[in-house]
Amino acid sequence: MENIQVHELAKNVARALREGKPTEAVEVLARLHPADRAEVFCHLDRADQNRLLTLLTPEEIGEILEYMTEDERHEVATRMELGTLSRVLDEVDSDVAADVLHELPRGEVEQVLSQMKAKERAEVERLLPYADASAGGLMLPVPVVLRPWMTAEDAINLLRREKPDTDIVYYLFVVDENDRLVGVVSLRQLVIADPDTPIGQIMDPQVIYVGPDTDQEEVARLMEHYDLLALPVVDRDRRLLGMVLIEDVVDVIEEEATEDMFRMVGLSEEERALGPVSQSVRLRLPWLVINLYTAFLAGWVVSLFEDTIAKVAALAAIMPVISGQGGNDGIQTVTVIIRSLALGEVDVRDLFRLLRKQVLIALANGAVIGTLTALTVLLWKGNAALAVVAAVAMVLNMLVAGIFGVVIPLTLKVLRRDPAQASGVILTTFTDVCSFFIFLGLATLLLGWI
Repeated sequence: MENIQVHELAKNVARALREGKPTEAVEVLARLHPADRAEVFCHLDRADQNRLLTLLTPEEIGEILEYMTEDERHEVATRMELGTLSRVLDEVDSDVAADVLHELPRGEVEQVLSQMKAKERAEVERLLPYADASAGGLMLPVPVVLRPWMTAEDAINLLRREKPDTDIVYYLFVVDENDRLVGVVSLRQLVIADPDTPIGQIMDPQVIYVGPDTDQEEVARLMEHYDLLALPVVDRDRRLLGMVLIEDVVDVIEEEATEDMFRMVGLSEEERALGPVSQSVRLRLPWLVINLYTAFLAGWVVSLFEDTIAKVAALAAIMPVISGQGGNDGIQTVTVIIRSLALGEVDVRDLFRLLRKQVLIALANGAVIGTLTALTVLLWKGNAALAVVAAVAMVLNMLVAGIFGVVIPLTLKVLRRDPAQASGVILTTFTDVCSFFIFLGLATLLLGWI
């Protein structure tokens, strides 16, 4: 739904609430898809949201929670009475309920669980020990499992009896007498098989699976790599614990991409465009302070060459060009390396291969950009020696940027730090300091010819 439609619907709901027409407000939401309801709900102010929470049924609130972000769910959940929250969590998927409870104080978690239905409580309690960002935190219970000795007809009759949610049954997992995962059968294979065919003959024994502590990024990578709609989660003995669905992984991919994008520029994924000013200041200020002092470091390097700049004022005009181009080249390299690390395409063992490639790229690009720089400086200042200094400095700076663009994220990975969080700041420091030192150092050495 387009933003303009969301804003208009939110206005209609708010107007109906303030004019004392609660039924009309609820009817506006009821006509929407749950994903659109969640979006409209989040565009209302807190007072209108609280009013709606008293008008909607637990099932209706649960449908809205399913389509909210984790931060939005937590914010809404903290405003609900614990009894109401327990009834709402009875209506949502167990992984969503576990995510909500993870954010509450322990005492409140126990109170909510004690008021939930027995079946739903048991499913949620199985997930609570696992981190939100793990396979265990994402998984859902497997609604139906098959046995190798069952026939295709037995399996179809089991599905008819159990009537599992058709939105989550993509594959049927096969377990042995000890509940260990031994195979997988697609619904298509089951339907076209002869009724008397044993499941053991039509199942695929080559099953891709993960443990409950597997990071959600690795889960997403495996599902993308093997083109899976569902991924089983097993314990150390390969006993089936649950499954992760592709719809949850899509959310993970979006969250991780947003997180990496924000962190590369020193922002937190918690920040929202319409969030509180105090929150934005708190999240941005530390990185701005760090950038301030790295800029002072680069300024100190420039101060070492004040005499040279005083004698050739044109150097001051060309310095930003050299440093800016190096920074751009380094950010391109860092972005490619961080993405490749996230997708599992490269690791630390590929360091020398990556360096060799980046050196060749830097030399090729540097030759072109350096030549263009020399011609531009020559036409602009009419100084051949200055043009040569600028060209050589450009090539060397792009070489440095390419090397550090590889080394910095790989080093952070070895140190078990998120490469996306600090690579940009560290790289900018290196490229600025090195560019000024190289350019002004060369100019100082060749001062007699400039």
